[in-house]
Amino acid sequence: MRRLSIDFAPFSVQRELHRAHPAARWLALAALLLCALAGVRVHKLFLHLDSLDREAEHLAVNAARVGLRSTPVTSAPIDAKQGEAVNAAVARLNLPWSYILDTLEVATPEQVSLLSVTPESSSAQLKIEAQSVSAEGMIGYIKALEQQPSISRVYLIKHERIHDGFTDVIRFQIQAQWRRAGS
Repeated sequence: MRRLSIDFAPFSVQRELHRAHPAARWLALAALLLCALAGVRVHKLFLHLDSLDREAEHLAVNAARVGLRSTPVTSAPIDAKQGEAVNAAVARLNLPWSYILDTLEVATPEQVSLLSVTPESSSAQLKIEAQSVSAEGMIGYIKALEQQPSISRVYLIKHERIHDGFTDVIRFQIQAQWRRAGS
């Protein structure tokens, strides 16, 4: 005979709890505990956040107080050597780097690898160190640099054949004059 569930009793939480499977009751209890722990953790984090806000306000007040104090500025003369060094550094930083590097990138063929580019801002010269797998690549690079409108007077300063790992390469140095934007 089949079991027939006839239940005409009114709804109550106690009856539903009694009818639920024990595993479901344990899961509900575990979920309730996890929610309580999460609430405690969130409360602690909010307290910590409030203390950090108070500390930030305190630091802002102290910074404002320190900012109000005036410190005397001494006007010491700058040494000539130091002034020249600062001016040289500023001149080097004010170079048209993106323009120079774009020009070199356009002129550089695939078989040539640039190793270093050293500008001399006072004389508007570039010292380029590169390497190529062949002499034709080196000469082609020099000719390609001469074709660039912003570069003139390209000279091969030094070249040497070096065994670089698996193959022989030609490492060379070039000196080139670049034209400044105004000239």
